[in-house]
Amino acid sequence: MSERFLSEEDLDLVNLSWEELLAWWSLWLHQAQSTNELDEHLYSHGVFDIEPGWRQTPSGFTRVDAACDPSNPTAD
Repeated sequence: MSERFLSEEDLDLVNLSWEELLAWWSLWLHQAQSTNELDEHLYSHGVFDIEPGWRQTPSGFTRVDAACDPSNPTAD
């Protein structure tokens, strides 16, 4: 994934040809898809920050064991 700033010409979507528009769209989709594994259990809207049943650790996401989870009211 590249981190370069787009020029005014790059951002002028109205004047792009159909092929240029498809090329930018394809690039954007590939970049967006490249991070799916990193954020698959995160939410950007709604009432949850992280998918229920998962917790975020420094090494990524791990499934919460319901029997050992102190925040689970059904845990014994």
